[in-house]
Amino acid sequence: MKKKIFTGILILFFTISVSAQPRGDNSKYDPNVNPYEKLLKDTARGKRTARFLMNLLEPEVARDYFQSSPCNDYAELSNTRIKQFQEFVQEFLNGASDPKQMKTAEAKYQKAGTTKIMEAIDYHIGYLEKQGTYASNANEPLENLLCRAKGSIQAIKSTHAYLTALKKVFPSLTGLDEGITKAQDAMTRYGDNKSLLAIIKGNKNEALADVFMPDGVTKNTEWEAWFKTYFTKNYPGYTIIRQSLLTANWYIKKNEISGLPEYRQIGTAIGAKAPDGKCKIIKIDLYQDYLGGKFDPNFRFQKFDEKEMLCENLK
Repeated sequence: MKKKIFTGILILFFTISVSAQPRGDNSKYDPNVNPYEKLLKDTARGKRTARFLMNLLEPEVARDYFQSSPCNDYAELSNTRIKQFQEFVQEFLNGASDPKQMKTAEAKYQKAGTTKIMEAIDYHIGYLEKQGTYASNANEPLENLLCRAKGSIQAIKSTHAYLTALKKVFPSLTGLDEGITKAQDAMTRYGDNKSLLAIIKGNKNEALADVFMPDGVTKNTEWEAWFKTYFTKNYPGYTIIRQSLLTANWYIKKNEISGLPEYRQIGTAIGAKAPDGKCKIIKIDLYQDYLGGKFDPNFRFQKFDEKEMLCENLK
C-alpha cells in the first residue's frame, strides 16, 4: 500500500513538473531539437516504414502562438520544423521501405482525398485577408495583426511541404497538384511583410472610413463640462474636437429588494485627436453612487469603448 502511494506521488510530481515547464525548457519550442532525428535509426525496413508513416504529418508550426508581437521566433521555429520535415522525408526515400505498408498507406491517402486540406488553405487565406477589418480586429495594433497574418502564411507553408512530400513518397497519388499550386500561389502573393501590411492597412482604412461620431441625444453644458474635465486630465495631449451626450436623462439603478437607488449613470462620446495625429472616438460613462439619501458628489468614470476614425469624419 505504501509503495502504491509513493508511486502515485512520484507520478503526480512528474506530471506537475512537466506541465510547469516554461517555453524555453520545452523541446517542442527549441529549434535546436529535431523531432525526426531518431525515427529512422532502425534499419529494419518494416519498423522503419511504420515509423515514417506514423510521422508523415504536416510539420508543427505553432500556429496558435502567432497572436501578438514579437513573433519572429515562432516564424524561425516553424521554418526550422518544415526544413527538418523535408530532410526526414528525403532520408526515408534514400533507404529501404516495406512495399506492402506503402501500398496500404497510398490507398488510404487516395481515399481520404484533399478536400479538407484545400479547405484549410482557404481558411488561412481568408483569415489573413480579413486582418484589420472591423468585423475582425481593426482596433488591434498593426504589429499584432501582422503576426496573425504571418501565422497563416507559416501554416500554408507547412501544408505545401506536406503535399509536396506526399507527391514524392506516393508519385501516383492524384489530386495533390491543385493543393500544391494553391499553397504556392498564396506563399508567392502573401509571402512577405510588405504584401501583408498592404492588406492590413487597406482593411483598416476601409473600416475607418465607415466610422462616424454618433449624434448627441441632448445638450447639457454641465454634464459636458464634467466629462471634459475628466478627459483632459486622463488623456494628456489629446485635443477634443466634438462631444456627443449619449443619454438624455439619468439612468438610475435600483436595488432589486429595497427599491432604493444604488447609483445613477450618464454617458458620452468624445471625438478627439491624439498626440500622434490619429483621431479617436472614446465613449465614457459617469457614475454617481447613492449614499444615505443623496448621490455622492464625487464621480466615477469608466471608458467602455474606443475606436480609431478618420479625422475628416470628425468635423
